Amino acid sequence: MVLDDDQGTREALAALLSGSVGFTCVGAHQNAESALRAIPGEKPGVILADLELPGINGIEFIRASRDRFPSVELLVLTVHAEAEWVFPALEAGASGYLVKGTAPAKLLDAVAEVHAGGALMSSQVARLVLRSFRREGPTREWRERLSPREIEVLEALAQGMCYEEIAAHLGISPRTVNTHLHRIYAKLHVRSAAGAVGKWLSRRDSNLS
Repeated sequence: MVLDDDQGTREALAALLSGSVGFTCVGAHQNAESALRAIPGEKPGVILADLELPGINGIEFIRASRDRFPSVELLVLTVHAEAEWVFPALEAGASGYLVKGTAPAKLLDAVAEVHAGGALMSSQVARLVLRSFRREGPTREWRERLSPREIEVLEALAQGMCYEEIAAHLGISPRTVNTHLHRIYAKLHVRSAAGAVGKWLSRRDSNLS
């Protein structure tokens, strides 16, 4: 399912998905209210969602979808790469976060990855996490919970490596890379209703930008 209020973008994404082997676009919606009503009937496996939407915004949509349709994966596709957008979206339950302009092949790979249960993290998001990790301040307890291997995975992601490249670089399997990402997401509280870490990071990055 595609959720984007820009008609041109919405139609282009729907055409890309429907025209690619192994993918089907079951619905394309311009607002969150319409998408939420359509989910039970259209039964998407992945929702490709923008964040700036009329009415219910994308972050609220992700949270509502997670509560009502926990089996559906949420993949953000937006123009925003700033922490004040990224961390709240992850906290709300997004399984991945992409910036508009991502190459079509990488976009399709991302949809397939989250559909298969992967925890997608783009290089931009990895850099944000690393920057927050390296700061002094009240995130010390969180920082101490990240293992050396998890930091290595983040650093490789921040350099733009794909899962296969990270696996080869670190001498582990791509599946293990994905396992480390799931653990990183859990430690960032991105699936937590409280989401205190994500809220603090987004507020701090916003103040420093």
